[in-house]
Amino acid sequence: MGSKLREPVYILGVGCTRFGNLLETPEIMGLSLHELAAQAAQEAMADAQVDPKEIDAVFLGNVTYPTSLLPATYSQVADWLGIQYKAGVHFDAACSTTNVGITMAATGIAAGVYDKVLVVGLESTLSQPKYLSPYERTTIPTEEMWLWTDHCVGQAYSVPQGYDIFPTYNGINALGYCRKYGISLDELEHGLFELCRTRRLHGSLNSKAIRQETLEQEAKRMGFDDPWEFWNSRFNPHVAWPSRLYSVVTPADGASAIVVGRREGASVSQPVELKGFGISVMDLPWYGDDPTVMPIDTHSFKKAYDMANITAKDIDYLHVHDCSHIMSICVAEESGYLPKGQGLKFAEEGRLRFDGDKPMSTHGGRHAFGHAWAASAGSDTYEAVKQIRGMADARQIKPFPKTAVIHTHGYAMISTVLVLNGGN
Repeated sequence: MGSKLREPVYILGVGCTRFGNLLETPEIMGLSLHELAAQAAQEAMADAQVDPKEIDAVFLGNVTYPTSLLPATYSQVADWLGIQYKAGVHFDAACSTTNVGITMAATGIAAGVYDKVLVVGLESTLSQPKYLSPYERTTIPTEEMWLWTDHCVGQAYSVPQGYDIFPTYNGINALGYCRKYGISLDELEHGLFELCRTRRLHGSLNSKAIRQETLEQEAKRMGFDDPWEFWNSRFNPHVAWPSRLYSVVTPADGASAIVVGRREGASVSQPVELKGFGISVMDLPWYGDDPTVMPIDTHSFKKAYDMANITAKDIDYLHVHDCSHIMSICVAEESGYLPKGQGLKFAEEGRLRFDGDKPMSTHGGRHAFGHAWAASAGSDTYEAVKQIRGMADARQIKPFPKTAVIHTHGYAMISTVLVLNGGN
């Protein structure tokens, strides 16, 4: 895994739908899941300046019951896109799905099997088919959605954990972080507040994010002049003390797509090289005596850095899986991008903003951009590619980042790290 790919592999094009709700978000309202996937795929192929007939394989992934049980999703999407008679596979790597698909495509390309591969992730976490028609949908009750999510983890043990496992783990992360670094609960609260403000700022600058209000704007809309007062109100309760609602994911519907290929013969003027990747898997429990460190992350970062021949000092832009904000701080520190025990301080100082010296998750992350399970990793890669190309609009990092690292957790648990480079 630490060895080099035999041939250079590039991301030629990226696509991503608006993350939102299929029942009410204008850009995606009323779409079937196949249409949602096709929308992202068409954008990626147009971005890569690739004709569908040039695609050699389609890798399509989704996770939850209402999406993964769709019959032959990848073959139907391939048919709609004009990619018939090519290789196709459906796969599932939970929230790492799209980026795991990128690594599978890269190995096939480097081995000489394919020239161009289309990778697609799609998910609906907010609605499900009402009857048999794909166009008649109804809201998924929140508790049911989380039961499906956690069934991915506990089905071998028949444990219907529901949403409690997720915030509980993050409450333990937060308390462990405070104990490890001597941080008071008040300092934790202020740090997470400022980190949320940063994520919401980034979301407000992103037309594809599910949350496009800053925290200040939402507070004012809800009748609060002071966003800190809003943060401590009943509208932002503890989901598992000391972890609050606005420090965790916002479920969303969405799709993302990536065209992976060789540079030779590519029409796109700004290909981004996949310099390295690392993947590690493990079962529960995810951590040992120290809840701030997940060993799978240590291994996946090392594998990716070794393959790309970089160190943490080379990183210009980082996204880590931020299903909770305290977990994102723990992982960013484990990656070496942030100094140990200083992540919350960096957030308070504004250093994690797009215009700070340690920019992170400039699309808004899982809270502001939204979390559409299998599609989310691709949305993270989409943002990194846009940043490297200097196409991130009002949230553009300057100077443009050269080396970007994207980390995702696939529940439970696939730690995936990609290293992208735009220096060529």
